[in-house]
Formats: sequence, structure tokens, C-alpha cells
Amino acid sequence: MSDYQAVNESRISLPRNRRRVFSVLSIAVVVIIVLVGLTVYEIGSDPEENGICTDCDTYKPLKAAFTNSLDEILYDREYKGSLVKKLTGAIQIPTEIYDNTPKPSPDLAVWQNFQKLHYYLEDQFPILYETAQVEKVGGYGLLYTWQGQNSSLKPLLLMAHQDVVPVDPNTVSLWTHPPFSGFYNETEDLIYGRGAEDVKRMVISHLESAEKLIKDGFVPQRTVLISLGCDEEASGKCAKEIATHIEKRYGRDSIYAILDEGGGVRESNGSYYGVPVTAEKGYLDAEITLFAPGGHSSVPPDHTSIGILSELMVEIENDTYQLQVDQDNPALNALKCLTKFGAINDKQMEKYLVGNSKEKLESVLDQERDFKYFFKTSQALDIISGGIKANALPEMVRVLLNNRIDINSSVNETLEHILHHVKNAADKYDLGIKILNDGYSKEEDAVPIKPDTANGRFIIKLIDPLEPAPLSPTKGMEAWEIMAGTTVSLYSEKAFGGKNASVYLTPSLSTGNTDTKSFWNLTRNIYRYDGAMLFPEGNAHTVDEKTSGVALVSGVAFMYQFIPNVDFYSTEL
Repeated sequence: MSDYQAVNESRISLPRNRRRVFSVLSIAVVVIIVLVGLTVYEIGSDPEENGICTDCDTYKPLKAAFTNSLDEILYDREYKGSLVKKLTGAIQIPTEIYDNTPKPSPDLAVWQNFQKLHYYLEDQFPILYETAQVEKVGGYGLLYTWQGQNSSLKPLLLMAHQDVVPVDPNTVSLWTHPPFSGFYNETEDLIYGRGAEDVKRMVISHLESAEKLIKDGFVPQRTVLISLGCDEEASGKCAKEIATHIEKRYGRDSIYAILDEGGGVRESNGSYYGVPVTAEKGYLDAEITLFAPGGHSSVPPDHTSIGILSELMVEIENDTYQLQVDQDNPALNALKCLTKFGAINDKQMEKYLVGNSKEKLESVLDQERDFKYFFKTSQALDIISGGIKANALPEMVRVLLNNRIDINSSVNETLEHILHHVKNAADKYDLGIKILNDGYSKEEDAVPIKPDTANGRFIIKLIDPLEPAPLSPTKGMEAWEIMAGTTVSLYSEKAFGGKNASVYLTPSLSTGNTDTKSFWNLTRNIYRYDGAMLFPEGNAHTVDEKTSGVALVSGVAFMYQFIPNVDFYSTEL
């Protein structure tokens, strides 16, 4: 039995991921240039022979009336202006969330901004608020229930979140326009502001598409739920409460499909490429703390606590995780298509993909930062602290190691990797080791691995461990096919390029996590996708975050079609 297996027997259920840094890295920019399936096949096979990299079937809009409104959504300048105004107004309400934001309370200024946003949304979408049941869940989470006529049908769930990452006060002067101004440059069709891209655009798109359908007289057969979390950029506890609330009301496996933030649609050379994210890596923050005797720095030991921890950090960084190409990883299929159609001009990679040379392919990928972390666990030393005085030996030093876990690995394997290096340091310097399974517990709850000594002890806290997400089904799955067909219908026949544009859909992998991590009990059909024409330079989480007016209206247009298409094409009806 391994050290961690012994620890694991005493564990409570793993808490959820604290935060995701949603960015599908560079591959998300290029993966959209092809159609990919999750069909299992050998590395050397031709992707087209396996039913991937081909056009999707088209699903037409349900009624002509909806087509008429679709034209308004996509092309009416006055309508677009009103929609942009709704988004800029939402951006102007600074719903910032920090890692240490206190629990929801009406007395805290940070949560008062969420209350302001709630009032604003009610004012902007009066018909939706009159039609749907609107509930506050988890403090400031919002759950909209647009009741369908057939209560026996599983509801459709659309997700987004109200919160945004904070703006560093030291960087405000670097913004082209103030971060909470919601400035719209009509000439460039760009909307500036924190949350423009991540993800108040989706908040407005979801609510607007529902409001527009209600105005047009659409009455759903299947109940439509809209979930807006309030702390996705930190703990995601708000979404967890919403998920629990939904499960209590409808039961396990009770949702038809979930669409949340993640992929969208991009254009390249006249063709359109949709990128739903169907897999997410796991997560683990490991906080390593070393406690050691203090004293006057004029008579230091040979190695202070800072020196020991620094040596440990170097050892961890030098021992990277092994890259492994597995056939169930969507990124493998993506690479095959990218090289086949010239999106990646790498003859060596193409040679090993086509030649079925797994080991050589892994060696090449491991040298490519843009691609390698789709096939291996990542580790990053992100936070370090210790010491309070120049002449005092530090009695406590701490480092936080962030891990994004490969989809074919686990929290246990990741901790074993970390624990191996901590044990080496503990043996070398005669130190104890304890593990806290729940990073929010106290030291007395820690599980001992190696007894404390006079020299001190390591404590490893596991903060928000999360196993890799289940793979979402794709080809042949009804919800996927309707989503694909809606994408084709919109971009091939209605939007931007005119008729007969080529449209493709490709599952992809996210190295981060979304609020969907709390909804696994409700459905396997989880697609992190909103069908919007994405703006590649959105700068989410940094200076000059922005989105485009095209992204905004196309997101509304997609959901405006997708909601009735789910009713019309579902075999349950």
C-alpha cells in the first residue's frame, strides 16, 4: 500500500476545484480549424476514414417566425446597439471575486455589487422575469426556470457566471479604456471591460435569447433552466449549491444537456469551425508548508527553512510529468486533423502521426509548450511566502503548487508524485510529514506520514482536488447532433458568410475547469460551448479584456435557434 493509499482511506469526499483559468491554450485557437470526433482509432489512420473531419448535418430553424427574428438579431443595427448597451451596462457593475472573498452577505460591499447586477438584469429582461421563476441560490447565484409544457421531459440547462476576476489596481493605467467603463468602439466593433469576454457576454446572450423567444411566442415543451453562478472565478461554491438545488428538485441524471462557457465558433478562409469542449483536466492545489525552529539569524543552521523549501521546489520543477498520448484524448484527433489540413505546418509531427509512431510523437509533443499539456499533468509553483524579519530565522515557509491533472491520471497519482519529493527532503533533513486531505481543516486533523522531529515538519494541504471530468459523448448522441446541426444551420445559411459556407464541429479539451464540475451527477451531456463567433484576442483575465459585437449577437442567434431545435428534433417528443 502506498503512503497516499493509507491516507486516502481516511479521506472525506474530495472538495471541488477552487478556480479555473479558462483558456484552452493555443490549441483552442487552431483546433477549431477541423472537425474531430472521439472515435477510437490507431494513430496512423486517416481521420476522414473514421467519420471525422466531415460536415455536420443541418437542422433548420423550427418556424419561419424565428427565422425573421434571426435576421433582426444578426443584421439589424438598432437591435445590435440595444444588445451592446445591455452588455456594457452589466460590465459597469464590478462583480469582482477574489480567492478569499467572504461568504455571501448583504453587509459586504463586494456582494452589494451582485445585488446591483440582479436589479439591472431584472430591469433589462422584464418579460423573462415575468415568465420564468427566478430564484436566488447559494447567496447570489441565480436560477431561472422557464417551465415547459411537458414536465416528463428532462430540462435543458444553460450556464454562465456573473462574477469576474479582479482588476489589479497597478495595471488600471495600462487599459485602453477603464476596466469597468464598458466602452464600445463602434468602428472596431469592440466592447472593452472586465467580464466582456469572461463571461458577461454569455450572461446577456442567454437571457436575451430566452427573452426574444418569449416575445416571439415560443412556448417550450422542455423546461429551460438558466444557471448563473456567483463565484466561478474562485471556489465555484455558488454553482455547487445550484447543482444541489436542481438535483433535489429533479433527481440524478435529470438534465437533457448542459451548455456552459468554453468553446465557440471561429472563421478561417471562409469556413466556420465550432469547438465544444468535451473534456476537462483534473485539478489539485497542493500547499506545502515547512515548520522549523526559529532563532537569531546571526547563528543560522546550515540550511534554513527557506533553503530547504527552495531545494524541494527545484527538485519538483525538474521532475516533470510524463507525456502520454492516449487515443481517448480529443486533442490527439485534433492534431491529426490539424496536420492533415495544414493548420499545423510541422512535417515531423505529421510524419509521426501518420506513421503511427507513438513514442516519437510523444517526444516531439513534449517539446511544444502549446500542445504538450493536453497530454500530461502540469505543475506550476504559483505562490510563495515566508520570513518576517531580516535577523530572524523563518519558522514557517509555504509554497502553493498548482496541478492540472491529465485526463488519464488522478488526484492520487498527482499527490504520490509530490509526496515522493517531499519525502526525499524530509529524509535528507530529518523532518516529519503530515497530510491534510481537506485544505480547509486544521492541523490536528492531519494524517501523519512521517513523525515530527526536533528539526520540524512538512504539512501538505490538498486544496480543492478534482478528478478529470467524464468525457462528454459526441458523434451519434442526440444533444450533440442538434448542437452541431444548429451551428451548421446558423453559419452555413444565415450568418456572415452567406449560404453554402463549410461548417465543422470539433470536440476539444480544456486544461482548466468550469462550473460544470459540480453538475456531473445531472447528465453526461455537458458541452462547454455557446455557438458564438469568438473574438480571438479577448484578453480574458488580463489588461484590455474585450469582446466583439459579432460575438454577442451570434451567441444570441445560436441560442435562439438551439432552444427550439432541442424541442423540435428530440426523439422524446
